[in-house]
Amino acid sequence: MLDKIDDMYQNLDDSMANINMILGSRVVKPLRDEAEKFKKNLNTLNALIEEWTFCQKQWIYLENIFQAGDIKKQLTQESAKFEQVDKFFKGQMVKCNKFPNAMRMIRAQNAGNLVDQFKQANETLDDIQKRLEDYLENKRGIFPRFYFLSNDELLEILAHS
Repeated sequence: MLDKIDDMYQNLDDSMANINMILGSRVVKPLRDEAEKFKKNLNTLNALIEEWTFCQKQWIYLENIFQAGDIKKQLTQESAKFEQVDKFFKGQMVKCNKFPNAMRMIRAQNAGNLVDQFKQANETLDDIQKRLEDYLENKRGIFPRFYFLSNDELLEILAHS
């Protein structure tokens, strides 16, 4: 899991301030292209961290839900989609473990493509979440007593049924 995100954002903010200060200097001319490239990498890293942390939050929530047998049986398409995102997310975590330095990871992979992949994974997880909420509303329509339960409580009941 990505942790110490506040530290990452602090370091990223500090680096962005430094590179902007460097780019604002008149003596940067010989290294301007390199500084611009570094700034682009920092912006990509910022977008990647945002998408990754959003994906992580959704993945953590949905992982427990799709481990339940009943939910998997009732939402087969969503379960298959979640398994694809699960495989992608876990694969990226393994790669992240290999490259714990974020800038090295950006250089080792096509980071712009990785941001797009995380955006796609987030869209898929959003769709799964909506389908799950529709499923719960359907259950509430069948059993009106379920209207008094939160989604998490209802999922727990359905997982044990």
